[in-house]
This record gives sequence, C-alpha cells and structure tokens, in this order.
Amino acid sequence: MMALGLGLVALINMIVSAIAYSTNSSVIKTITSVGHTHEVKSNIRLLEKVLVDAETGQRGFIFAGSESFLEPYDQSLEDIDRVFQDLYQLTSDNPLQTQNLDDLRPIFDEKIAELNQTIRLKKSRQEEQLMALVKSELGKRLMDEIRSRLHEMYEIEDELLRVRQSDAMQARRWMQFSLLSGTISLLFLIFFIYRLIENNVILPIEDVALNLTSMSSQLASTIEEQENVTSQQAASMSQTTATISELAASSQHMASQAESSSAQEKQVITLTETGQDSMQSSIEKVTILHDNSEKITHHTQLLESQTAQIGLISNLVSEIAMQTELLALNAAIEAVRAGENGKGFGVVASEIRKLADQSKHSATQINGLVQEIKQSITATTKVTAVGTEKINQLMEVLQSTAAIFETVVTSVHTVVLNSQQIAANVKQQDIALQQITEVVTSINQGAAQTVIGIGETRTSTEQLKQNALTLSNLV
Repeated sequence: MMALGLGLVALINMIVSAIAYSTNSSVIKTITSVGHTHEVKSNIRLLEKVLVDAETGQRGFIFAGSESFLEPYDQSLEDIDRVFQDLYQLTSDNPLQTQNLDDLRPIFDEKIAELNQTIRLKKSRQEEQLMALVKSELGKRLMDEIRSRLHEMYEIEDELLRVRQSDAMQARRWMQFSLLSGTISLLFLIFFIYRLIENNVILPIEDVALNLTSMSSQLASTIEEQENVTSQQAASMSQTTATISELAASSQHMASQAESSSAQEKQVITLTETGQDSMQSSIEKVTILHDNSEKITHHTQLLESQTAQIGLISNLVSEIAMQTELLALNAAIEAVRAGENGKGFGVVASEIRKLADQSKHSATQINGLVQEIKQSITATTKVTAVGTEKINQLMEVLQSTAAIFETVVTSVHTVVLNSQQIAANVKQQDIALQQITEVVTSINQGAAQTVIGIGETRTSTEQLKQNALTLSNLV
C-alpha cells in the first residue's frame, strides 16, 4: 500500500507537470496571436494614415501652388505598396481579410488616380476643370468608402483580439486550476499514507512494546526469587565447581552471541538514521518543487501585466492617429485662409511629423514589450523543466530509502537467529543444572524451584521471540 501511495504521488506530479507544460504552450501561442492581431490593426491604421498624408499633400499643393507640399504625397505613393504587401503577408491566414484587401486595392488605386488628376490640372493651370473635379466630391466619396472598408477590417481584427484574449484567460485559469487540484490531491495522498502507516505500523508496535514491558516485569520477579534461593544454597556449591565451569563456558558463548546481537542492533539504528536522512532529503525536494510552482505563477502574472501595457500603448497609437487627422484638417483650413503665403500650414505640417514620430516610438515600445513577454515565457518553461528534474531526484531518494529498509529487515533476521542460538545454550544449561541436582541432594527443593523458574523464563523467551517476529514483519 505504501508503494502504491508513493507511485500515485509520482504519477500526479507527472500529470500536473504535463498539464502545466501544455497550458504554457497554449498561452505562448495565444499571446503570439494577440501580438499578431495588434500588428495587423496597426498596419490598417498606417494604411489610412498614408492615404491621409497623400491627400494632405495634394490639398496643400492645390491651395498653395508650391510643389514643396507634394513631398508627403510622393512619400505616401512609395509607402502604399509596402503597407499593402505587409498586410497581405500578415493576413495570409485569414481569407476574409485577404479578400477585403483585394476589394480595397482598386478603390485605393482610383483614389490615387483622382489625387494625381487634380495635381496635373493644377500644374497645367486648368483651374475650372480642377474646381469642377473637386466640387464633384468624387475624392470625398472614395475616401469615405476607403475609411468604411478599413473600419470593417479593423472591427474584424478587434473581434479576433477579443476571442484570443478570452482564450488566453481561459488557458491561464485552466493552468491555475490544474496546479491547485494537483496540489490538493498530493496533500490528500500524503495524509492517506500517514494514516496508513499510523494504523498498520505505529499502533501495532506500541502494542508489542507494552507486551514486552509486561513480560520484562514478570522475568524480573522470577529472577529475584531465583536469587533468593541461590543465596540459601551458597554453602553447598563447592561440590559443583566442575559443572559450574561448564556453565561458565556456555555463558561466555552466550555473551558472545549477545555482543553479536548488540552489534546488529547498532547497525539497525544506523540504518534507521540513514533512512530518516533520506526522508528529510525527500521533503527538501518537495519544497523545491513548491518553490518552482510559485515561480510559474509569478511569471504568469508578469505576462498579464505586460499584456495590459501593450493595450495601453495601442490606445496611445490610436489617439495619436486621431490627432494627426485633426491636425491635417486644421492645416487645410489654415492654408485656405493664408492663400499664397501658407506659413500656418507649414507649422501644422511640422506638428504632424512630430505626431508621426510619436507613433513610431509607441510601436517600438510595443515590440519591446512583446520581447519581454517571450523572455518571461521562456523562463516559465525552464522553471517547469527544473521541477520535473527535481521530481525524478525525489523518486531516486525514495528508492534508496526502500533499499535501506530492506537491509534493516535482513539485520532483524540475524537478530532472530542469534536469539535461537541463545535458546539452545539455555537448554545446555538446563542439562548442567540436572547434574547439579544429582550431586546437591541438600538443595532439591531449591533446584526444583529453579527449574520451575527457568521454565517460566523459557515461556517468556518464546513469547519475546514471537513479538520479535511480529516487529520484523511490521518493519
């Protein structure tokens, strides 16, 4: 039963470790998906920003007539293809978003063509055709259509983000549940093994100890009576010197056997202490396992905190994008008021560039946090591996303990054999005492009492031997 209980403890530890490893892999995959979704959303916003920059440069050129305003427009034309390519690559696993990009690209091309046409009309000084094209609101309709489709794509990614964040929370809850349930199961098994040892080993040993105490008292009383009789017979013992010499030799042999038994008992004590040291080592290994579980929990909490920071930075990027759009509109209004001068527009354009720099800085922070999350996950995996190694070490210690207790059983068997030899020597003493009885006629009554006392001693010795066997079986 004890071996079965220890096997169950090891099995539950292995199951908990496997669940923790699987759940940790799921958390890694989910967090990677969340970061991927944030990257897609950022590129959708970037695509809208690039188009807004192109439109801002086009409007500045139309109102001011200076080709220096076309710098954002030219830059945006270079960036559009790159952003589209990045989005196609990021959404390759999502057919719906890929189709949305396919539908959106012709509208983008039409919008760029409209912007390009207005610029050509402005350069050729065809003001009437330019005003007619602007008043037709073709550019506004195309821009509204583009923003609507980009918004739909953004909403799709938001929904994916909610689902993936929900999966991450579910995985974390499952890992916490599995660790908690595994710990409770281990505590229950440990308590069960303790009760089993107490009922099947400790209590029977206590009963045997009480019996040995009672028998020892009876032996002491019998020996005391024998000593009184021997005192009365001291005057007649001179004629039995030879027989007593034989008894002395037999007693020396018994002493040698007793010394051998004492040595075996010392070995039993030494082995028991070694077993206690091994059990203490097992407790230390279990403590290390508990510390590793706390480290896993700490790293999981760190991951949660860093994910929250990613959300804050994403919100900051969204706010900057909105401010960029507002500044672009203000720049257009300022350019209309200024006419040819357009100095205010230059100031606003400078603010737009600053906000764009802030957006890039926030994106860099997001990437840094993602790297930290990956490092935390790697640390969690290492801690889990260390926990598994400690469990294996614990099993080795327990096996060593079992081997030690087998040695204890062997030693107890040796003690039993020595006890049997002592019983044989006692029989030889009985024969010698019979010879003494034939020679010492004056002490017949005392000799008879001595024989009776020896018989009682023999009975008690047999009972002690049975108790020793019982202790051997218990150990």
